[in-house]
Amino acid sequence: MTCPDGELRNEGGTTPGNYCLVEVKPNWHDSTELLGYYSALSGKYELTDFIRFAYKASQNKDVPFFLCLDEMNLAPVEQYFAEFLSILETRKKVGNEILTQYLLSKDRFSNCELQKKVLVKEDGDIIEGDKQYKMELLYSEKDAEIITYLKENGLSLPDNLFVIGTVNMDDTTHQFSRKVIDRAFTIEMNGGKMSEMFSPESKMLLEYREEPIPLEAFKAEFVRAYEVLADARFAKYRDVISTRIPELLGNSDGTAEADSINGILNETPFRVSYRVQNELVLYLSTLIERANFPQPDQIEGPIGEATLAILLEKVLPRVQGEQKQLETQNGKSNVLKDLKTFVESHFKPEEDTDANSLYNQVLRKLKEMDDKLANYYTNFF
Repeated sequence: MTCPDGELRNEGGTTPGNYCLVEVKPNWHDSTELLGYYSALSGKYELTDFIRFAYKASQNKDVPFFLCLDEMNLAPVEQYFAEFLSILETRKKVGNEILTQYLLSKDRFSNCELQKKVLVKEDGDIIEGDKQYKMELLYSEKDAEIITYLKENGLSLPDNLFVIGTVNMDDTTHQFSRKVIDRAFTIEMNGGKMSEMFSPESKMLLEYREEPIPLEAFKAEFVRAYEVLADARFAKYRDVISTRIPELLGNSDGTAEADSINGILNETPFRVSYRVQNELVLYLSTLIERANFPQPDQIEGPIGEATLAILLEKVLPRVQGEQKQLETQNGKSNVLKDLKTFVESHFKPEEDTDANSLYNQVLRKLKEMDDKLANYYTNFF
C-alpha cells in the first residue's frame, strides 16, 4: 500500500522493497544481532539486515519504510534493543526533519577498510625474500557503499523508518518492562470475522497501488507537545489543551485529583508521567487536523478519543499485579473498576456506538482484566 513504483517495488520479488522482516531469536542478549560488530579477525564490520535497511531508508527519504521484528519477545527486549530505546528519547524536530543522535557513530567505523592486503602464494610455492601482495575486497559492492556512508556519516534513525514488533504472550516468552511499554503503542490483534478472509478487500490489501499511501500519512509532524501549542494552526487550542489534558491525566507526583487517571493509580507504580502526556497531545494534534481544525469548544470529541487511545495502548499495558496491589477505597474497589467508572463518566457517547468503537474496546479490556483479577492476578496480556 505504500511502496512506490520503480526499484523498491521490483527488487524484492514477493516482498516490497520498503519492508524488512527480522526474526528475533532466543539467544539475542546484546545488540550485535541488530547493530553488528567489528571483527578484528576478519578486519571488517559485520553488517546486519537492520543496518542495511536503515541505510536504504536514509537514501529514500520520501518513502515510508517498515521494519518488523518478528516474535520480538523471544529474547529480553531491553538487552538487544537498549540503544534503540535510548536513541528514541533524543528525537528533535529540525526544520521539516526529525533527527536523532547517532545510533552508530562514525568513529565506530574508523578502522574499517574496504580492502585488505593478502600475500600472493601459489599452491606448493614457498615465497622467500621479497613478498608479493594483492588487494582483496572485504565487502560486496552494496555493503562497501554502506560502509563508506557510515564512515562519513554514522547512522541515525531516519524519520521515515517505522519499527513494529510482533509478540505472542505465553509462558515461553519474556514480559515487557515499563521502559519498553512507555516507548511503544501496544495494539492487540485478535482477528476478526472469518468470512472477511474471502472478501475482495482482503486481497487488495496485499496488492500494489497505482497511488501509494504517502509518507505524510505516517510521519510525525511534531516531537514535543510544546511544538504543537507553538504552531499557529493550534494556537487557538492552547488554553483548552493545556488545561483539559492535565486534568484528565492528573499529576504524577501523588497529588492527582481522585477524578483523573493518575488519581486512580495514585497508590500504584503504574502512574504515568510527561512522556505519556506528550504522546497524548501529539495524538490529539493529528485528530484535530483530520477534523479540519474545529473551534476550541468543539474538540471534546478528539480529546476523548485521544485519551481513550492512550489509556488502551499505553496505560493499561502497564497495569499488572495481585488483588491486594490493585485495591482501592479500602478494599471496596480496585484500579480497574475505578478506571471503568472514570471512562463511563467522561467519555460515554450520547448515542449507542459500534461494538468496536474505541470506547467499547476500552470497557471490554477493563472488564477482561478485572475478571482475571478474580483469580488473584491480572495483566494486560
